[in-house]
Amino acid sequence: MTDDEIVEALWKHRDNPTTADLFFDEIWSPELNRAVEFKLVIMALFADWTSRMSGSGDVFHLPNRHNLTANTKSAGSDATPEALTETQQNFTVSTHQIVAQEIEDFAEVMSKYDIRNEYTLAAAYALGRAQDVAAAALLDDNTTQTVGTLNVELTDDNFIRAWQYLQDSAANPPFKGVVSPAAWGGMLKLEKFTQQLYNGDTKGRAVHDAEIGRVYQAVMHVSNLTVGTAPSSSGSMWAGDHFFKIIKKAPKQDAWFSPLAKAWVVATDQIFGAYERQEADEAAAVTTDNLLHSVRLQSLK
Repeated sequence: MTDDEIVEALWKHRDNPTTADLFFDEIWSPELNRAVEFKLVIMALFADWTSRMSGSGDVFHLPNRHNLTANTKSAGSDATPEALTETQQNFTVSTHQIVAQEIEDFAEVMSKYDIRNEYTLAAAYALGRAQDVAAAALLDDNTTQTVGTLNVELTDDNFIRAWQYLQDSAANPPFKGVVSPAAWGGMLKLEKFTQQLYNGDTKGRAVHDAEIGRVYQAVMHVSNLTVGTAPSSSGSMWAGDHFFKIIKKAPKQDAWFSPLAKAWVVATDQIFGAYERQEADEAAAVTTDNLLHSVRLQSLK
């Protein structure tokens, strides 16, 4: 029989099975076709302030200390003490997320795969992805500063201006940055970022491994999850010590067996928060907190 005749015969048996068909084995792949999982990098770049919020409670308080004014003192006159009007920032750690699934005992017994282990990995990824999405949204939605043009590759001038914005805010380097794969591809075309003339002995990393090191005091990374709730960016640059996370409850899994359902119920949850630490302007007596420690990078998505 030809290959076409075999295929036709199999399709006929599919619609009209015979008793002998009951003896045919079903063929299962030895590997699972797992869903796409992006590399999670953004939340890992945030400073970890978890240890500063030990014990009970869901609100973290951070006092603000403003700068003072230097006044000229006249001879024979008393100095006027400056009134202190200190404030504080309050961060509520309230993002509670859960991933739960029910795995029937029959399915687990009959399956050749370790179902619970597979969905444990899937739950861990779902919670980790949620953290990265929250971090990206914070960076993208909170900033008032933007460089670049949407759907246009970033330029060297864009990165210089982003560096200037962060310097204007008196932020301390090293800075951090993350962009989409499309924006990263545009960066690989910028000779200043890849050539030995500007970067010393690069050992071909830009061409061999698509690597880009530090750009104007910012260590750059690539992520598929750079866009926040306002989809106007392809990434961000920020002052590393101004964005932080608090993991009040690290991902924890609980599993119990339901006798009536004859199924395992597996639930994994976490409690966390991602925040920007604001500070008063450098000028003395200016008490308005600013949001100038990140820059939105508009480019290709």
